[in-house]
Amino acid sequence: MQKVAVITGASSGIGSALCERLLQEDASLHVCLACRNMDKAKATRDRLLSCFPHADISMVKVDVGNLASVLHAATEIKKRFCRLDYLFLNAGIMVNPRISISAFARGLFSSFADD
Repeated sequence: MQKVAVITGASSGIGSALCERLLQEDASLHVCLACRNMDKAKATRDRLLSCFPHADISMVKVDVGNLASVLHAATEIKKRFCRLDYLFLNAGIMVNPRISISAFARGLFSSFADD
C-alpha cells in the first residue's frame, strides 16, 4: 500500500525543500501539501512535478492558526487516505489562549477508524 506524507507549510522554505527530499528518497510516496495559500501550493506542486513527473502529489487547505481550519483539514485527510504514515508539522502557529488545547488534540489526533 502506498505510504502517505502530509507536510504543513509545504508551499515554501523548509516545507517545500522537505517535499523535494522526500520524493528524492521515495518516488512512490504520496505527498500531501497542507497549505494556507492554495495558489502557492499549486505552484509548489507544479514545480515538484516538473522534477518528479510521476509523483503522486495532492493538496489540502489548512491555516494552522485557525482551529476550525485544522479540524476541517484533518477531516478531509481522513476522507482521502486510508492511512497516514508521516506527518510533518512545519507550519508556524501562534498560541491563542482562547483555544481549548484538549479539543484541539482530540480533533487532531483522533483515529482514522473513528469515522
